[in-house]
Amino acid sequence: MNPPSAWSVAKRDNPKVAEQCWTHDMPRGPAGRFVGQLPFFYGLWSFAQNKPAGKALLQFLSEKDQSRQLVEASNGYDLPSFKSFYDFDTWTKVEPPVGTVYNYPPRGDVEPSITGYPARPDVATQIYNQSIHTIMVAKVCQGNEPIDQVVKWAKSELEGMLRA
Repeated sequence: MNPPSAWSVAKRDNPKVAEQCWTHDMPRGPAGRFVGQLPFFYGLWSFAQNKPAGKALLQFLSEKDQSRQLVEASNGYDLPSFKSFYDFDTWTKVEPPVGTVYNYPPRGDVEPSITGYPARPDVATQIYNQSIHTIMVAKVCQGNEPIDQVVKWAKSELEGMLRA
């Protein structure tokens, strides 16, 4: 799910492997094409001693030019917080091969999906931290459990989170 990370390590440790890597779109299913995203945002502690300077720094780092530099430094791994920043040329020019991670940012008909959405943030955080989706896939694919039983298990887990 984070191909620029795997590709960057291959580029560093085994360039011959990196030359064979390519990022492709997520498969499209009956409901569409979805890709998981883990958005991040900058913040400032309430106890910060120099809040005006901190806010100015965060605003500066959030501007397009600085975001472009951060994306370039990460070889395209760090996705900017704003969709309007997905036009950076980093994803088209990193190599080998040229453009290997072009399809990493959501493009076209790809719908970003955040784990746990549309649950309340406190519940969504638990869904993510307890790897409910990953465990469901493992139960079906590796544990050969029937999908209806796995869905029952997940429902029970979610009901427990809602009671807490």
